[in-house]
Amino acid sequence: MNPEPPQAAAAWPAHESPAPRRRRRRWPWITGIIVVVLFGLVVVADRITVGLAESAVAKRIAAESPFEETGVKPHVSINGFPFLTQAFGGKYDDIEVSGDALTIEQVHGINLDAHMHGVHVPFSNAVDRKVKSLPIDHLDATAVIPYTEAARRTGIKGLQLSDNRGSLHVVLAVSVAPLGNVTASADADVHVTGNRVSYTVRQVVVNGQPVPDAVLPQLQEAMNGALTLPTLPYHLRVTGVKPTSSGIEATAKADHIVVDTS
Repeated sequence: MNPEPPQAAAAWPAHESPAPRRRRRRWPWITGIIVVVLFGLVVVADRITVGLAESAVAKRIAAESPFEETGVKPHVSINGFPFLTQAFGGKYDDIEVSGDALTIEQVHGINLDAHMHGVHVPFSNAVDRKVKSLPIDHLDATAVIPYTEAARRTGIKGLQLSDNRGSLHVVLAVSVAPLGNVTASADADVHVTGNRVSYTVRQVVVNGQPVPDAVLPQLQEAMNGALTLPTLPYHLRVTGVKPTSSGIEATAKADHIVVDTS
């Protein structure tokens, strides 16, 4: 009788050690936080430098007509982002200068808004707020003259000017035979040559009715007028005019000028 072969010991399941946990990579988060912080610092530095430059430019503009000795402070805004690249380069793309209720050559209440393009200011001068001159490549501006001042400049007593849906509206109390004392009104065509603005009325109305052809020339002659705009600052030359709700708006431009009071 053959002996039975020894039985193999019962196999116990091997104990499997847990797989090692992968460490989460934190460097993308750290890098992201650093980028955000650096961007924030750049923005803060950008805005601080803007404030310094705006203050320096405002100081220089305030010493120039039409702001000089008027008590009206110019509002200066340097547009564009990032600003630091403009500051380090010493050339600013768009500096906006505006002022309300200005007086220029005895004309009161003028609202001026100017955009200076290509303004050259060395970075050190802007930081030190020592800007003695402002070389400017190009300048666009608008100046709005109140209707009361525009009417006064025509020299026509009792003349009233206003806006009528984009047209210049003219009203004048006048005496003309055979109508007697009447208040005539009409829209007018506006023309500009240099600083001289003239207007010619079209159909004249009295009491809501067109006037007879026989008296139309007399009324037109009495109502037609012209005025000379004040000389605008920064060597601006007038290129056009149009009626607006707040007054006669003159558009103007200048090229390659220097604002200098040193």
